[in-house]
Amino acid sequence: MLVYEYVNNGNLEQWLHAAMRQHSVLTWEARMKVILGIAKALAYLHKAIEPKVVHRDIKASNILIDEEFNAGKLSDFGLAKLLGAGKSHIATRVMGTFGYVAPEYANTGLLNKKSDVYSFGVLLLEAVTGRDPFDYGRPANEVHLVEWLKMMVGARTAEEVVDPDMELKPAIRALKRALLVALRCVDSDSEKKPTMGPVPGDRRSRRGHSGNADSESKASSSEFEISSDPRESTLTSPDPCPVRLYNSICLVNVLKIYFLWKETACDESSKRNKRRSCSVELR
Repeated sequence: MLVYEYVNNGNLEQWLHAAMRQHSVLTWEARMKVILGIAKALAYLHKAIEPKVVHRDIKASNILIDEEFNAGKLSDFGLAKLLGAGKSHIATRVMGTFGYVAPEYANTGLLNKKSDVYSFGVLLLEAVTGRDPFDYGRPANEVHLVEWLKMMVGARTAEEVVDPDMELKPAIRALKRALLVALRCVDSDSEKKPTMGPVPGDRRSRRGHSGNADSESKASSSEFEISSDPRESTLTSPDPCPVRLYNSICLVNVLKIYFLWKETACDESSKRNKRRSCSVELR
């Protein structure tokens, strides 16, 4: 017998597109909390256990929401596949949900962890825009969410992609950081897709293992923040290149994504406003 936690606050699809949306529109903070919860779940499946697990059906309706919106709960492992030790992929019949399936998996039948990464990128874009991955009720150039998003970013109109029903919009810098992560995940070149990092923990605990490797890691890392507070407008990046066109994103050698959800050090102004942010570290 399997016993599961009872989660009675609907799923992400209902909150973004269906009955729950009529009740209330999710805030930017709530959306980012849910997304980061799923990122942590995938990091666990891909890195922390053996054999590794590829979920194969990451989508909004499989993300359950708790009453406090503390984190999304990843459900429905009916299509999940195991990756044995030393295996980078498996050949299997293509299954999943239209719009979330990675093109390279759909074309070859070769499943790996990057397939989940693509689906996660689509999920993040869906959370930002409030749009379905495919919507045939829209104009032809807006039907496919991923392609439409690339077009909008390429035209430097990224600020226009935010869910129009979201009352308090995120700051443009917070938005660009979210889009950067999503677009890396849905990159058409599978080799350029990042991998989900280790299960997130306190950054200070990682620094506790000091040494040359740690110094090199610090020197080579570029850190961005996806702000869960839409008022946040003071975020900066150590990477000198601004995020502009999709095809000219500076971090072309991104290897891993580490998602951290924690209170961040902030200045006195931030403390007065009780701001919180969720950090995304790109290595």
